[in-house]
Amino acid sequence: MRSMSFNRRSMMRGLLGGGAVAVGIPMLDAFLNENGNAFADGARLPVRFGTYFWGLGLTPVVGGGSRWVPTKAGAGYEITPELQSLGKLRDKVSVFSGFRVHLDGKPNLQHWTGQCAVLSGQATGRIGVFEGPSFDIAMAEQLGGGTRFRSLELTPFGNPRLSYSTRNGQSFNTPETSPLSLYTRVFGEGFQDPNNPNWKPDPSIMLRQSVLSAVTDQRQTLLSQAGAADKAKLDQYFTSLRQMEQQLEIESQRPAKCESCVVPTAPAEEKRAGIIDTVNKNNKLMANLMAMALACNQTKIFNVVHTSATSEAYLPGDTAIYHLHTHDEPVDTALGYQPISSKLAELSFRGYAEFMESLEAVKEGDGTLLDNSLLMGFSDTGYAKIHSTDNIPMFLGGGAGGRHKGGVHVVGNGDPVSRVSLTAQQLAGMPVGEFGVRAMKTSKTITEVVKG
Repeated sequence: MRSMSFNRRSMMRGLLGGGAVAVGIPMLDAFLNENGNAFADGARLPVRFGTYFWGLGLTPVVGGGSRWVPTKAGAGYEITPELQSLGKLRDKVSVFSGFRVHLDGKPNLQHWTGQCAVLSGQATGRIGVFEGPSFDIAMAEQLGGGTRFRSLELTPFGNPRLSYSTRNGQSFNTPETSPLSLYTRVFGEGFQDPNNPNWKPDPSIMLRQSVLSAVTDQRQTLLSQAGAADKAKLDQYFTSLRQMEQQLEIESQRPAKCESCVVPTAPAEEKRAGIIDTVNKNNKLMANLMAMALACNQTKIFNVVHTSATSEAYLPGDTAIYHLHTHDEPVDTALGYQPISSKLAELSFRGYAEFMESLEAVKEGDGTLLDNSLLMGFSDTGYAKIHSTDNIPMFLGGGAGGRHKGGVHVVGNGDPVSRVSLTAQQLAGMPVGEFGVRAMKTSKTITEVVKG
Protein backbone atom coordinates (compact mmCIF):
# COMPACT_ATOMS: atom_id res chain seq x y z
CA MET A 1 0.00 0.00 0.00
CA ARG A 2 1.47 3.37 -1.01
CA SER A 3 -0.54 5.30 1.61
CA MET A 4 1.37 3.85 4.56
CA SER A 5 2.44 6.24 7.32
CA PHE A 6 5.79 4.36 7.39
CA ASN A 7 8.50 4.51 4.75
CA ARG A 8 11.78 2.70 4.06
CA ARG A 9 13.66 4.97 6.48
CA SER A 10 11.18 4.64 9.36
CA MET A 11 12.14 3.30 12.78
CA MET A 12 9.75 2.09 15.47
CA ARG A 13 10.87 3.72 18.72
CA GLY A 14 9.97 3.19 22.34
CA LEU A 15 11.23 2.97 25.92
CA LEU A 16 12.36 -0.20 27.64
CA GLY A 17 14.10 -0.71 30.98
CA GLY A 18 14.73 3.02 31.32
CA GLY A 19 16.38 3.36 27.93
CA ALA A 20 15.37 4.10 24.37
CA VAL A 21 15.09 1.33 21.80
CA ALA A 22 14.71 1.53 18.06
CA VAL A 23 13.39 -1.34 15.95
CA GLY A 24 13.97 -1.24 12.22
CA ILE A 25 11.49 -2.24 9.57
CA PRO A 26 12.43 -4.81 6.92
CA MET A 27 12.15 -4.13 3.21
CA LEU A 28 8.41 -4.31 2.52
CA ASP A 29 6.77 -4.64 -0.89
CA ALA A 30 4.96 -1.38 -0.12
CA PHE A 31 8.29 0.45 -0.26
CA LEU A 32 9.24 -0.98 -3.68
CA ASN A 33 8.25 -0.47 -7.28
CA GLU A 34 5.95 -2.90 -9.07
CA ASN A 35 8.87 -5.07 -10.21
CA GLY A 36 10.32 -5.35 -6.71
CA ASN A 37 13.81 -4.38 -7.85
CA ALA A 38 13.93 -0.73 -6.73
CA PHE A 39 12.26 1.65 -4.31
CA ALA A 40 8.96 3.24 -5.29
CA ASP A 41 10.72 6.58 -5.82
CA GLY A 42 13.08 4.99 -8.35
CA ALA A 43 16.09 4.71 -6.03
CA ARG A 44 18.03 1.45 -6.24
CA LEU A 45 17.97 -0.98 -3.35
CA PRO A 46 21.10 -0.38 -1.26
CA VAL A 47 24.11 -2.62 -1.75
CA ARG A 48 25.64 -3.77 1.52
CA PHE A 49 29.29 -4.67 1.76
CA GLY A 50 31.23 -6.77 4.22
CA THR A 51 34.73 -8.15 4.66
CA TYR A 52 35.18 -11.58 6.22
CA PHE A 53 38.61 -12.75 7.38
CA TRP A 54 39.71 -16.11 8.74
CA GLY A 55 43.24 -17.06 9.68
CA LEU A 56 45.74 -19.55 8.19
CA GLY A 57 44.36 -19.80 4.68
CA LEU A 58 43.34 -23.03 2.96
CA THR A 59 45.32 -26.11 2.01
CA PRO A 60 47.62 -26.82 -0.95
CA VAL A 61 48.72 -30.32 -1.86
CA VAL A 62 52.46 -30.98 -1.90
CA GLY A 63 53.60 -31.95 -5.37
CA GLY A 64 50.73 -30.17 -7.10
CA GLY A 65 47.02 -29.62 -6.63
CA SER A 66 44.98 -28.10 -3.88
CA ARG A 67 42.23 -28.84 -1.39
CA TRP A 68 40.47 -25.61 -2.37
CA VAL A 69 41.49 -24.33 -5.82
CA PRO A 70 39.12 -25.59 -8.55
CA THR A 71 40.86 -27.23 -11.50
CA LYS A 72 38.67 -25.39 -14.00
CA ALA A 73 38.88 -21.65 -14.63
CA GLY A 74 35.82 -19.67 -15.63
CA ALA A 75 32.18 -20.37 -14.96
CA GLY A 76 30.87 -23.58 -13.41
CA TYR A 77 33.86 -24.42 -11.20
CA GLU A 78 33.73 -27.67 -9.21
CA ILE A 79 33.23 -27.72 -5.45
CA THR A 80 36.55 -28.80 -3.96
CA PRO A 81 36.88 -30.51 -0.52
CA GLU A 82 37.49 -27.36 1.52
CA LEU A 83 34.75 -25.43 -0.32
CA GLN A 84 32.03 -28.02 0.40
CA SER A 85 30.11 -25.59 2.61
CA LEU A 86 29.34 -23.35 -0.37
CA GLY A 87 26.77 -25.92 -1.48
CA LYS A 88 23.87 -24.26 -3.29
CA LEU A 89 25.51 -20.84 -2.99
CA ARG A 90 28.23 -21.68 -5.51
CA ASP A 91 26.63 -19.71 -8.33
CA LYS A 92 26.62 -16.60 -6.13
CA VAL A 93 30.30 -16.91 -5.17
CA SER A 94 33.39 -16.15 -7.24
CA VAL A 95 36.70 -17.81 -6.39
CA PHE A 96 40.05 -16.06 -6.89
CA SER A 97 43.24 -18.13 -6.90
CA GLY A 98 46.79 -17.31 -7.92
CA PHE A 99 46.81 -13.75 -6.57
CA ARG A 100 49.72 -12.68 -4.39
CA VAL A 101 51.17 -9.88 -2.29
CA HIS A 102 53.91 -7.80 -3.94
CA LEU A 103 56.24 -6.84 -1.10
CA ASP A 104 58.10 -3.88 -2.65
CA GLY A 105 61.27 -4.89 -0.83
CA LYS A 106 59.59 -5.22 2.56
CA PRO A 107 59.79 -8.42 4.62
CA ASN A 108 57.00 -10.95 4.69
CA LEU A 109 55.73 -10.32 8.21
CA GLN A 110 54.24 -13.62 9.26
CA HIS A 111 50.48 -13.57 9.86
CA TRP A 112 50.26 -9.84 9.16
CA THR A 113 51.41 -8.94 5.65
CA GLY A 114 48.57 -10.77 3.89
CA GLN A 115 45.55 -9.08 5.44
CA CYS A 116 47.36 -5.73 5.49
CA ALA A 117 47.96 -5.88 1.73
CA VAL A 118 44.41 -6.99 0.91
CA LEU A 119 42.80 -4.22 2.97
CA SER A 120 45.23 -1.32 2.52
CA GLY A 121 46.67 -2.07 -0.92
CA GLN A 122 50.27 -2.27 0.27
CA ALA A 123 52.62 -4.35 2.38
CA THR A 124 53.88 -2.93 5.65
CA GLY A 125 57.24 -2.86 7.37
CA ARG A 126 55.91 -3.30 10.91
CA ILE A 127 53.74 -5.91 12.57
CA GLY A 128 50.65 -4.44 14.17
CA VAL A 129 50.24 -1.45 11.87
CA PHE A 130 49.07 -0.75 8.35
CA GLU A 131 50.80 1.92 6.24
CA GLY A 132 47.43 3.26 5.16
CA PRO A 133 43.74 2.95 6.01
CA SER A 134 41.74 -0.17 5.31
CA PHE A 135 39.51 0.44 2.32
CA ASP A 136 36.30 -0.24 4.28
CA ILE A 137 36.74 3.16 5.96
CA ALA A 138 36.29 5.03 2.67
CA MET A 139 33.38 2.77 1.80
CA ALA A 140 31.66 3.53 5.10
CA GLU A 141 32.07 7.26 4.52
CA GLN A 142 30.93 7.10 0.90
CA LEU A 143 28.19 4.47 1.07
CA GLY A 144 27.23 4.20 4.74
CA GLY A 145 25.14 7.36 5.04
CA GLY A 146 21.55 7.23 6.21
CA THR A 147 22.18 4.45 8.71
CA ARG A 148 22.70 4.43 12.48
CA PHE A 149 26.13 2.85 12.19
CA ARG A 150 28.56 3.76 9.43
CA SER A 151 30.01 0.30 9.96
CA LEU A 152 29.87 -2.57 12.43
CA GLU A 153 32.82 -4.77 13.37
CA LEU A 154 32.48 -8.16 15.00
CA THR A 155 34.35 -11.33 15.89
CA PRO A 156 32.77 -14.60 17.00
CA PHE A 157 36.08 -15.53 18.62
CA GLY A 158 35.51 -13.17 21.56
CA ASN A 159 38.80 -11.25 21.40
CA PRO A 160 38.24 -7.46 21.47
CA ARG A 161 41.51 -6.90 19.61
CA LEU A 162 40.48 -8.92 16.55
CA SER A 163 39.84 -6.16 14.04
CA TYR A 164 41.63 -5.09 10.88
CA SER A 165 39.45 -2.05 10.19
CA THR A 166 41.56 1.08 10.61
CA ARG A 167 41.44 4.74 9.64
CA ASN A 168 45.04 5.66 10.42
CA GLY A 169 46.83 2.30 10.31
CA GLN A 170 47.73 2.59 13.98
CA SER A 171 44.50 1.91 15.85
CA PHE A 172 41.75 -0.51 14.86
CA ASN A 173 38.00 -0.30 15.31
CA THR A 174 36.82 -2.26 18.32
CA PRO A 175 34.61 -5.23 17.39
CA GLU A 176 31.57 -6.67 19.08
CA THR A 177 32.78 -9.93 20.65
CA SER A 178 29.62 -11.94 21.29
CA PRO A 179 26.09 -12.36 19.95
CA LEU A 180 24.77 -10.60 23.04
CA SER A 181 27.04 -7.57 22.65
CA LEU A 182 26.10 -7.28 18.98
CA TYR A 183 22.42 -7.57 19.85
CA THR A 184 22.72 -4.85 22.50
CA ARG A 185 24.66 -2.59 20.12
CA VAL A 186 22.13 -2.91 17.32
CA PHE A 187 18.90 -2.85 19.34
CA GLY A 188 19.96 -0.96 22.46
CA GLU A 189 20.04 2.65 21.32
CA GLY A 190 19.97 4.98 24.35
CA PHE A 191 20.92 2.42 26.97
CA GLN A 192 24.21 4.15 27.84
CA ASP A 193 23.75 7.29 29.96
CA PRO A 194 26.47 9.73 28.79
CA ASN A 195 26.36 11.51 32.18
CA ASN A 196 27.18 8.39 34.19
CA PRO A 197 30.49 6.80 33.19
CA ASN A 198 30.06 3.92 35.66
CA TRP A 199 26.59 2.81 34.58
CA LYS A 200 26.35 -0.39 32.59
CA PRO A 201 23.25 -1.65 30.78
CA ASP A 202 21.54 -4.83 31.84
CA PRO A 203 20.80 -6.52 28.51
CA SER A 204 18.95 -9.35 30.29
CA ILE A 205 16.15 -6.85 31.14
CA MET A 206 15.79 -6.02 27.48
CA LEU A 207 15.83 -9.68 26.56
CA ARG A 208 13.21 -10.65 29.13
CA GLN A 209 10.85 -7.90 28.05
CA SER A 210 11.66 -7.94 24.31
CA VAL A 211 12.27 -4.82 22.29
CA LEU A 212 8.99 -5.60 20.51
CA SER A 213 7.03 -4.83 23.66
CA ALA A 214 8.36 -1.26 23.57
CA VAL A 215 6.88 -0.58 20.13
CA THR A 216 3.59 -2.49 20.37
CA ASP A 217 1.33 0.34 19.16
CA GLN A 218 3.56 1.23 16.21
CA ARG A 219 3.91 -2.43 15.31
CA GLN A 220 0.13 -2.88 15.27
CA THR A 221 -0.31 0.26 13.16
CA LEU A 222 2.28 -1.01 10.69
CA LEU A 223 0.54 -4.39 10.45
CA SER A 224 -2.84 -2.77 9.93
CA GLN A 225 -1.52 -0.75 7.00
CA ALA A 226 0.41 -3.57 5.33
CA GLY A 227 -0.87 -5.71 2.51
CA ALA A 228 -1.13 -9.50 2.77
CA ALA A 229 2.37 -10.21 1.43
CA ASP A 230 3.95 -7.57 3.68
CA LYS A 231 2.02 -8.86 6.71
CA ALA A 232 3.51 -12.29 6.13
CA LYS A 233 6.98 -10.75 5.80
CA LEU A 234 6.54 -8.71 8.98
CA ASP A 235 5.24 -11.73 10.88
CA GLN A 236 8.32 -13.71 9.85
CA TYR A 237 10.60 -10.81 10.81
CA PHE A 238 9.03 -10.25 14.23
CA THR A 239 8.99 -13.98 14.92
CA SER A 240 12.67 -14.33 13.98
CA LEU A 241 13.59 -11.37 16.15
CA ARG A 242 11.79 -12.78 19.18
CA GLN A 243 13.25 -16.25 18.65
CA MET A 244 16.73 -14.71 18.59
CA GLU A 245 15.95 -12.82 21.80
CA GLN A 246 14.74 -15.99 23.49
CA GLN A 247 17.83 -17.92 22.43
CA LEU A 248 20.12 -15.22 23.79
CA GLU A 249 18.03 -14.95 26.96
CA ILE A 250 18.55 -18.63 27.72
CA GLU A 251 22.31 -18.29 27.26
CA SER A 252 22.45 -15.24 29.56
CA GLN A 253 20.52 -16.77 32.46
CA ARG A 254 22.12 -18.30 35.54
CA PRO A 255 21.98 -22.12 35.32
CA ALA A 256 19.69 -24.02 37.70
CA LYS A 257 21.35 -25.64 40.71
CA CYS A 258 22.41 -29.28 40.43
CA GLU A 259 23.18 -31.16 43.66
CA SER A 260 25.64 -33.46 41.92
CA CYS A 261 27.64 -30.59 40.48
CA VAL A 262 30.94 -29.88 42.20
CA VAL A 263 33.11 -27.08 40.88
CA PRO A 264 36.57 -28.50 40.20
CA THR A 265 39.84 -26.75 40.86
CA ALA A 266 40.63 -24.34 38.07
CA PRO A 267 43.12 -25.84 35.61
CA ALA A 268 46.24 -24.01 34.55
CA GLU A 269 45.52 -21.30 32.02
CA GLU A 270 45.99 -22.41 28.43
CA LYS A 271 46.51 -20.10 25.48
CA ARG A 272 43.51 -21.41 23.63
CA ALA A 273 40.47 -19.32 22.84
CA GLY A 274 37.74 -21.64 21.60
CA ILE A 275 36.58 -24.89 20.13
CA ILE A 276 35.97 -24.33 16.42
CA ASP A 277 32.38 -25.56 16.76
CA THR A 278 31.74 -22.90 19.43
CA VAL A 279 33.29 -20.20 17.26
CA ASN A 280 31.08 -21.22 14.36
CA LYS A 281 28.00 -21.32 16.59
CA ASN A 282 28.66 -17.76 17.71
CA ASN A 283 29.38 -16.84 14.11
CA LYS A 284 25.98 -18.14 13.01
CA LEU A 285 24.16 -16.22 15.74
CA MET A 286 26.02 -13.03 14.88
CA ALA A 287 25.36 -13.58 11.18
CA ASN A 288 21.62 -13.77 11.87
CA LEU A 289 21.80 -10.56 13.88
CA MET A 290 23.85 -8.82 11.22
CA ALA A 291 21.33 -9.89 8.59
CA MET A 292 18.62 -8.14 10.62
CA ALA A 293 20.82 -5.06 11.04
CA LEU A 294 21.39 -4.87 7.29
CA ALA A 295 17.79 -5.59 6.34
CA CYS A 296 16.58 -2.86 8.71
CA ASN A 297 19.06 -0.29 7.41
CA GLN A 298 21.04 -0.08 10.64
CA THR A 299 24.29 -0.27 8.66
CA LYS A 300 25.50 -0.99 5.13
CA ILE A 301 29.13 -1.82 5.91
CA PHE A 302 30.47 -4.50 8.24
CA ASN A 303 33.71 -6.34 8.97
CA VAL A 304 34.05 -9.82 10.44
CA VAL A 305 37.19 -11.46 11.83
CA HIS A 306 36.32 -15.13 12.32
CA THR A 307 39.71 -16.11 13.77
CA SER A 308 43.04 -14.34 13.97
CA ALA A 309 45.90 -14.95 11.57
CA THR A 310 47.47 -17.08 14.32
CA SER A 311 44.22 -18.92 14.92
CA GLU A 312 43.82 -20.42 18.39
CA ALA A 313 40.77 -22.44 17.36
CA TYR A 314 40.97 -26.15 18.01
CA LEU A 315 39.03 -29.34 17.45
CA PRO A 316 37.05 -30.85 20.35
CA GLY A 317 39.32 -33.01 22.47
CA ASP A 318 42.48 -31.85 20.72
CA THR A 319 45.57 -30.71 22.62
CA ALA A 320 46.91 -28.29 20.01
CA ILE A 321 45.52 -25.17 18.41
CA TYR A 322 45.16 -24.70 14.66
CA HIS A 323 48.25 -22.47 14.39
CA LEU A 324 50.49 -25.12 15.95
CA HIS A 325 49.09 -27.83 13.69
CA THR A 326 50.01 -25.86 10.57
CA HIS A 327 53.66 -25.88 11.68
CA ASP A 328 54.03 -29.14 13.60
CA GLU A 329 51.70 -31.57 11.83
CA PRO A 330 53.61 -33.64 9.27
CA VAL A 331 52.41 -33.79 5.70
CA ASP A 332 50.76 -37.15 5.11
CA THR A 333 52.89 -38.67 2.34
CA ALA A 334 49.98 -40.58 0.86
CA LEU A 335 47.59 -37.61 0.87
CA GLY A 336 50.09 -34.86 0.18
CA TYR A 337 48.72 -32.51 2.83
CA GLN A 338 48.21 -32.06 6.58
CA PRO A 339 44.86 -33.74 7.39
CA ILE A 340 44.12 -32.05 10.74
CA SER A 341 45.08 -28.64 9.41
CA SER A 342 42.90 -29.25 6.37
CA LYS A 343 39.93 -30.14 8.57
CA LEU A 344 40.35 -26.92 10.56
CA ALA A 345 40.71 -24.95 7.32
CA GLU A 346 37.43 -26.38 6.03
CA LEU A 347 35.65 -25.58 9.30
CA SER A 348 37.05 -22.03 9.35
CA PHE A 349 35.93 -21.40 5.78
CA ARG A 350 32.53 -22.83 6.67
CA GLY A 351 31.96 -19.72 8.83
CA TYR A 352 32.14 -17.59 5.66
CA ALA A 353 29.61 -19.78 3.88
CA GLU A 354 27.27 -19.80 6.88
CA PHE A 355 27.40 -16.01 7.08
CA MET A 356 26.21 -15.85 3.48
CA GLU A 357 23.47 -18.37 4.25
CA SER A 358 22.07 -15.99 6.86
CA LEU A 359 21.91 -13.20 4.27
CA GLU A 360 20.40 -15.56 1.72
CA ALA A 361 17.61 -16.49 4.15
CA VAL A 362 16.27 -12.90 4.25
CA LYS A 363 13.91 -12.16 1.37
CA GLU A 364 14.27 -8.67 -0.06
CA GLY A 365 12.42 -7.32 -3.06
CA ASP A 366 12.42 -9.87 -5.83
CA GLY A 367 15.48 -11.63 -4.40
CA THR A 368 17.36 -12.00 -1.14
CA LEU A 369 19.51 -9.84 1.08
CA LEU A 370 22.54 -11.70 -0.28
CA ASP A 371 21.55 -10.65 -3.79
CA ASN A 372 21.83 -7.04 -2.63
CA SER A 373 25.09 -7.58 -0.74
CA LEU A 374 28.72 -8.36 -1.46
CA LEU A 375 30.77 -10.29 1.10
CA MET A 376 34.49 -10.40 0.45
CA GLY A 377 36.13 -13.40 2.10
CA PHE A 378 39.90 -13.72 2.39
CA SER A 379 42.73 -15.01 4.56
CA ASP A 380 46.35 -14.05 5.28
CA THR A 381 48.35 -16.82 3.62
CA GLY A 382 48.36 -19.28 0.78
CA TYR A 383 50.20 -21.97 2.75
CA ALA A 384 50.37 -21.48 6.50
CA LYS A 385 53.20 -23.98 7.04
CA ILE A 386 55.64 -21.70 5.22
CA HIS A 387 53.80 -18.36 5.66
CA SER A 388 53.40 -17.97 1.91
CA THR A 389 51.67 -14.84 0.60
CA ASP A 390 51.23 -16.43 -2.83
CA ASN A 391 47.82 -17.81 -3.80
CA ILE A 392 45.95 -16.19 -0.89
CA PRO A 393 42.36 -17.53 -0.86
CA MET A 394 39.92 -14.78 -1.85
CA PHE A 395 36.18 -14.89 -2.57
CA LEU A 396 33.33 -12.56 -3.49
CA GLY A 397 29.86 -13.71 -2.49
CA GLY A 398 26.48 -12.17 -3.24
CA GLY A 399 24.87 -10.32 -6.12
CA ALA A 400 25.96 -6.74 -5.30
CA GLY A 401 22.58 -5.51 -6.50
CA GLY A 402 22.93 -7.25 -9.85
CA ARG A 403 26.50 -6.17 -10.56
CA HIS A 404 28.39 -9.31 -9.53
CA LYS A 405 28.59 -12.35 -11.81
CA GLY A 406 29.02 -15.25 -9.39
CA GLY A 407 29.97 -18.85 -10.03
CA VAL A 408 33.27 -17.92 -11.67
CA HIS A 409 36.82 -19.09 -10.86
CA VAL A 410 39.46 -16.48 -11.77
CA VAL A 411 43.15 -17.44 -11.89
CA GLY A 412 45.38 -14.48 -11.04
CA ASN A 413 48.74 -15.80 -12.34
CA GLY A 414 50.66 -13.77 -9.76
CA ASP A 415 48.65 -10.55 -10.07
CA PRO A 416 48.41 -8.46 -6.88
CA VAL A 417 45.62 -9.16 -4.41
CA SER A 418 44.72 -5.49 -4.73
CA ARG A 419 42.96 -6.30 -8.03
CA VAL A 420 40.37 -8.29 -6.10
CA SER A 421 40.04 -5.49 -3.54
CA LEU A 422 39.55 -2.90 -6.29
CA THR A 423 36.94 -5.01 -8.02
CA ALA A 424 35.07 -5.56 -4.77
CA GLN A 425 34.91 -1.82 -4.11
CA GLN A 426 33.65 -1.11 -7.61
CA LEU A 427 31.00 -3.82 -7.46
CA ALA A 428 29.73 -2.36 -4.18
CA GLY A 429 29.31 1.04 -5.84
CA MET A 430 32.47 2.93 -4.90
CA PRO A 431 33.54 5.52 -7.50
CA VAL A 432 37.17 4.41 -7.45
CA GLY A 433 39.37 3.82 -10.47
CA GLU A 434 42.51 2.47 -8.85
CA PHE A 435 43.70 0.98 -5.60
CA GLY A 436 47.05 0.16 -4.03
CA VAL A 437 50.55 1.58 -3.76
CA ARG A 438 53.69 0.99 -5.85
CA ALA A 439 53.76 -2.60 -7.19
CA MET A 440 50.34 -3.21 -5.66
CA LYS A 441 48.79 -0.23 -7.44
CA THR A 442 46.25 -1.32 -10.01
CA SER A 443 43.43 0.01 -12.15
CA LYS A 444 42.66 -3.39 -13.68
CA THR A 445 39.15 -4.47 -12.78
CA ILE A 446 38.55 -8.23 -12.87
CA THR A 447 35.93 -8.00 -15.59
CA GLU A 448 35.17 -11.73 -15.57
CA VAL A 449 32.99 -11.23 -12.47
CA VAL A 450 31.33 -7.96 -13.52
CA LYS A 451 27.98 -8.14 -15.25
CA GLY A 452 27.87 -6.08 -18.43
